[in-house]
Amino acid sequence: MVDVGRQDGETTGTPVIAPRPIPAVPPAIGKAREAPRNWLDIAAFLIVLAAAIGVAGIMLAGYYHAPDLLWRGFHHDRNSHYSFGLDLALAVRTFDPAWFFGELEKAKVWPPFHGLVLSAVLLLGGIDHRLGIVPSLIGWVMTIAFVWLIARRLFVDRCSGLLAAAVAVIFTAASPAFLLVSADVMLEGLGAGLSAAGLWAYLRAEAKPDAAGRWRLLALILTALFFHKGNYWGLLIAPLAIAYATEHWAPIARTLRQIWAATRLKAVLKATTGSPFLILAALVAGLVAAIYAHGPTALELFGQSVSLYPPENLTTAAYALVFLWWTFTWLRHRAAIDHTLGTPGRALLYWHLTPIAISFLLPHRLSKFLWFVSPANNPDPNHSLSLGLQFYWRVFADGFHLVPWLAPIAVALALIGLIAIPRLTPGARAVFLFALLAWVGVIAHPQHQGRFMSTWVFSVWICSGVGAGALLALTRAWLPPLWRGAVAAALAAILLAVNLMSPMPKAAATYALQDASGPSDLELIRPYLAELDGAHEVAMFTTFGMSKLFAWVIRERCRCHTIVDDPFIAGVTSREEARALMSERIAQSTADVVVIIDAPHSRDEGPGFGWVYANMVGIVDAMADQTRYQRGTSYALPIGDATATIWRRR
Repeated sequence: MVDVGRQDGETTGTPVIAPRPIPAVPPAIGKAREAPRNWLDIAAFLIVLAAAIGVAGIMLAGYYHAPDLLWRGFHHDRNSHYSFGLDLALAVRTFDPAWFFGELEKAKVWPPFHGLVLSAVLLLGGIDHRLGIVPSLIGWVMTIAFVWLIARRLFVDRCSGLLAAAVAVIFTAASPAFLLVSADVMLEGLGAGLSAAGLWAYLRAEAKPDAAGRWRLLALILTALFFHKGNYWGLLIAPLAIAYATEHWAPIARTLRQIWAATRLKAVLKATTGSPFLILAALVAGLVAAIYAHGPTALELFGQSVSLYPPENLTTAAYALVFLWWTFTWLRHRAAIDHTLGTPGRALLYWHLTPIAISFLLPHRLSKFLWFVSPANNPDPNHSLSLGLQFYWRVFADGFHLVPWLAPIAVALALIGLIAIPRLTPGARAVFLFALLAWVGVIAHPQHQGRFMSTWVFSVWICSGVGAGALLALTRAWLPPLWRGAVAAALAAILLAVNLMSPMPKAAATYALQDASGPSDLELIRPYLAELDGAHEVAMFTTFGMSKLFAWVIRERCRCHTIVDDPFIAGVTSREEARALMSERIAQSTADVVVIIDAPHSRDEGPGFGWVYANMVGIVDAMADQTRYQRGTSYALPIGDATATIWRRR
């Protein structure tokens, strides 16, 4: 035991002790920590992997030959996701580091991992939106592969493990909504793959708790998941933390008792409360709270108005002070901290928590993250847990299964698997906790969308596979191994046949947010795209809002950094207000070309943002009144009786 408050002659700073590291938990009697592998396991996995890659190739070929069908939904997030990845690729291609890092700095609400993967795909395969779904397809293949590995790993008995893996993979691969989401330019496909990889890495690390490399791999996967999307990370990190704490509660409790017994509470409080960093952080945090509660929203400084609301920079400043306090504490007591954390804790601290902590030092990053994962993101006053439960059950049954009656069977098998947890390999409870907490999380969140299930629903099917494997294990006492294998193969074949013979349900496209009717949104710009060639800056205005669609189409055509301005006009309550705002935008515009799309019957109106034609038509009025731009050609568009008019600066 070390003397609290002293280390290597150090007499100042936060007291730190160095108790024994948390020891590895010995395996239960008669229960192996890791299932042995042989040629059959390897061959089965390779067959599944090859099949998954083949299906992904078929999906890519289908989209590649008819890409327009995907690009429906003017306000759909896929436009922003593709535009971000394209911009990064073009910045590298044109050797423009300022553009590249400028785009990375903007990646606050949606972190940059997906965009970086997409940009790599476009740089290798060519600047072509027909490659836009490749990152999602990579995620789909990853999900199938890791679902197999996870389910197989949970059983020592080979026959039960192979049946569990087969059932889990069939449910996952046949899921219609999951398939559609994974063939889109969205974050869910790759998010599911990273989540499955993280779950597998945790089980693998639990099998050999002293193997530092395994914990580092888990840490790196979790870090990639965080920089892919924060809520996917939160849904996985919580069950992993709970699973680890409950499976290692005895050594953790022993270490905590050692810390408490060796700690001089008075010295700790004095060192902590006396830290100038923490004192300043508390003052800044108090100021942030006061501004949120009462204002002011701005200050006059040297004759200039300085905005204080929202106080996101002050939030970052408060966090930076806490970060500095921790950094100096760690520098003084690194050896003791490392010794206390043990192998898993050190890997997670240095390879996972530290990169995240550093990222929060960037302006607005912390506040945007907290907003995005909180109920403040799209609150719904009509939200209730019962409505959420009903909605997600419909999504699970009608969208994520080819036939609805498979859903209760999947849940029943998962409940049987839950009972079998004590007989599974270490770490198994993490899979069930992930399925449970993720389901509770999406139900509790005020915003309900079917695609929110995509990144974790595979864990439910792993639990279903475990239930099937557990039922098969009950036959070991009276059924010979050969017959057990035949029964397992027959059950998997029946489940596969049911899915192969079932048609794609219409609800799947609805829950995957893929509009299956009407012309492509690309027709909003294709007819006049050649007229924009050579323009340094283009401004796009529509009577139904804004989108990144125009930016990525124009830049993909020229392979250059054409500035595509979409001045935000929203929240207008009258035609006159829209006219006034538009007059301001045009008076300040530096664009060479202005495009006005007038769509009296657009399918893409957004009343929540004030994007209603009766009000937004004011932008057409303002354009007719101005004199800075000269009217050019008008083009009839096949969407909502729309007309696009080109205006060029005089």
